[in-house]
Amino acid sequence: MPQRYTANHFTTAKAGIIPVEGPDITSDMTGNGINVCIVEDDTELRQLFTYALTHAGFTVRAFPGSRELYAELLREPTELLLLDLGLPGEDGHAIMRRLRNTMSIDIGIVICSARNTVDERIRSMMTGADAYLVKPVDLRELVATLLTVHRRVRKAVTNVPNTTTWSLIDNGWSLRCPDGESLALTASESSVLKLLFETPGKPVPREVMIAALGHSSDYYLDHRLDMVFTRLRRKVREGCTARLPLRAVRGVGFILSP
Repeated sequence: MPQRYTANHFTTAKAGIIPVEGPDITSDMTGNGINVCIVEDDTELRQLFTYALTHAGFTVRAFPGSRELYAELLREPTELLLLDLGLPGEDGHAIMRRLRNTMSIDIGIVICSARNTVDERIRSMMTGADAYLVKPVDLRELVATLLTVHRRVRKAVTNVPNTTTWSLIDNGWSLRCPDGESLALTASESSVLKLLFETPGKPVPREVMIAALGHSSDYYLDHRLDMVFTRLRRKVREGCTARLPLRAVRGVGFILSP
């Protein structure tokens, strides 16, 4: 039978959480259904964070590591990520790099770690974190930080210029961004984008894109096709103010919504 939690559970001394007083630690704050994913390998701490954020109104999914996180994000994206750094396998820095390089939407990332050096904070912020909290953390501060980061990310997305749409120009050898910037494309990038622009809003199967690149269906089994899109997303992120509206469709291929 799953363990049930109450607000009093948070008054116990637990590494990673500051004991607080009062019956309701988040009575003046609400997550309003904001989606947040938690990656924390400490089982009890992960459960406490899940309870606290759910209690504050967030929609919460929690995982012990990167493998479970990636599988879930393929099914449903998230708006916020609460991330520990010291994880088994792929650590927090590697997770941030992967998400910033491959995700077609902006995710607000909040680090919650026992590492408290200035160098670690700077490294995390440069890697992709939007905020950094040191364990033990006051849960009221955690909720307030998540709300602030969400507000900032949502405002940034809203303020991105959108005077035009995404389009291919120069016979498919350049990509025009919504802000008017143009990016030169490689032959591989041009080939797959032509297919995606021909059927906007509809998924293009992997096999079709691989064939357009001139290879047999088993040539890209080691994720070379994914690397084409990873480099393309990075190029767009560095050269445009908007994110490429490209996403993977699990078991099918990719879809572009220009």
